[in-house]
Amino acid sequence: MQELPIVYCRGYAGPTSQIDSTVNDPFYGFNEGATHTRVNGDGDPMFYQFEGPLLRLLGERAYQVLVRGSQKELLATAADGSLPQKSIWIHRFYDEAATTYAAPAPRSGNLFDRAITWTEDLVREHAQAQGFDIEQAARELYDLVLMVREKTGAPKVFLVAHSMGGLVARCMMQKVCEEDGRIPAKELVAKFCTYATPHGGIVFTGALLNWLMETFGPAGSDIFSPPKMYGYLTPGKKFGDRPIGVAWDPRVIPPSVFDVDDVFCIIGTDQNDFTLAKLGVGPRSDGLVLIENAYVKGAHRAFVYKSHSGPYGEVNSEEGYQNLSRFLFGHWSVQVELSNLPPASVVAAQPDVAWQADLQLAIRGLSVLITEQKAVHYNPVQLNSEIAQHAPGSPGEDSVDAPIPLVGTFLFSKEPPADLPPTQVTPGVGDAPSPAVAAPTAASAPASAPAPAREGWWHRFVDSVGGEHEQAAPVDVPLENPLDPTIPAVAAQAVSAVADDLAAGAGADAGAAPAGGAASDYARLSQDLSRYALTLRVYQVITRNGVFDFSSNLEQVGDWQDVLIVDIGRSADGRFGAWTGWNSAVPGAINQLGQMADALALTPDPQDPNVIRAVLDLPPAARALPVFGPAAQLAFTIVNRDAKG
Repeated sequence: MQELPIVYCRGYAGPTSQIDSTVNDPFYGFNEGATHTRVNGDGDPMFYQFEGPLLRLLGERAYQVLVRGSQKELLATAADGSLPQKSIWIHRFYDEAATTYAAPAPRSGNLFDRAITWTEDLVREHAQAQGFDIEQAARELYDLVLMVREKTGAPKVFLVAHSMGGLVARCMMQKVCEEDGRIPAKELVAKFCTYATPHGGIVFTGALLNWLMETFGPAGSDIFSPPKMYGYLTPGKKFGDRPIGVAWDPRVIPPSVFDVDDVFCIIGTDQNDFTLAKLGVGPRSDGLVLIENAYVKGAHRAFVYKSHSGPYGEVNSEEGYQNLSRFLFGHWSVQVELSNLPPASVVAAQPDVAWQADLQLAIRGLSVLITEQKAVHYNPVQLNSEIAQHAPGSPGEDSVDAPIPLVGTFLFSKEPPADLPPTQVTPGVGDAPSPAVAAPTAASAPASAPAPAREGWWHRFVDSVGGEHEQAAPVDVPLENPLDPTIPAVAAQAVSAVADDLAAGAGADAGAAPAGGAASDYARLSQDLSRYALTLRVYQVITRNGVFDFSSNLEQVGDWQDVLIVDIGRSADGRFGAWTGWNSAVPGAINQLGQMADALALTPDPQDPNVIRAVLDLPPAARALPVFGPAAQLAFTIVNRDAKG
């Protein structure tokens, strides 16, 4: 895992008056936090204090913000390689367009001239963005990245951008870097993360609004018109050129320019908490950018119930930060897709039935969801489209309604990360950890010599996932056969203990911690196992002649729903692996079982030693649905991101 310099590009400010306000912020909004969240993600407001991504990076990842009067001047005067790589740099591209750094223009004594001047100033301040040019901002970003690399000695940088800042970054990567003999983007940028960037442009519900934006571009907004994006995202073209006779999609980053496996898009689905612009954009948006325009095709993504900006914005949210930090610093990626689905003809035989799924991904220890797609947020997974994409010979077109894969995220070797303040879990209280009273120290365990370096793909994978503290602890595990399907003894004991407690606990206090070994097993295992939960809810929508048919509808009742719980890490007997369980089959409360019972067989990819694969049958109730069929499975792909370099 590399901790490289972070270069941040802010979003669209608006007319000159807003630009003048923007430049007053030393960090262009990357320092903004929030004090509001919504109950259960999308309910009533409640107090939740998020300090902002900048402070969180300083506190959790030990990054530094170096200013000393001017970041630009600091870079210009510093010796090569003298600045820390773990540093944050703000691309202040709006400064040159601000009027606050210039002396006031002299005023004529003529009253009529003053009225004319006042009118011109009013138009300039509230309807124009004079001095801002997106391609100039992209060229300045290129110069900044080169300077940061040179002064920190870092091989590459992380680019993080909000809204229009993502288009500035893409202009640099796709056009500036490809012209005049400059260094290609893939040699400058390690990872590229965007919040709420209109990769496919901004499209309003009314044709008149789209025409006004494209034709007149008030306050420079014509850069968001999809046809005009062609000019600043294509080498050799100029702003205003159109993709006439060219099959061009603004959401595509050419593979020759940058690997989309290193791109992550955070997509907001809360249009209700944004400004009046939401009235012109409508649902299936964050209030300004439509969901289908907020991603790069083929890139990683997460859906969060946050708006484009403001008190409930994506950048200043816990959800946004958790996804950002995992993408930048996560050791490995996990992607899940549906496998062995029935042929497309099965669902095509029922053209009036559309199968949809809601999904949520949660991590133990976090108060927020990593990603969620729901019908109530206008973005469920369209299973009919999933089946069509998986059909033999299909192009497998990526979309937000039927993503490839179904869901994916980036994970630390231990959740919450081992290098953050320690936590301990109190069984019987809930599945969220509480701050530890006293963290264990190295002195509390007998000293042991460091484990010798181990050879073989499996050993390297276990070591890379386990972290340094796990590499230093020798474990006598027969790794020659890593696909051991047996249930660890402690897990079997925990299952038995929970069952015994349930049988003997009639009349006992329901809130008390269970007697026996289950509670202690949970407390011990939770220190070494990371727990993830994937919630799936499947239902059908029936229409007749284009109208919803409610004759057999059971409102808010799904045809199948369950939660897949996955534990990853080392069991109490030192065995590394993954264990799963469907919530419907777990006896009692989830947090009373320290480890799921079913071992997940992890199979190495014969073509790539850093890729592990696994499959898991859907429960019988799910496989009875025609949309899944009797052979349906979840297929997991686990990639060691550290090995990518």
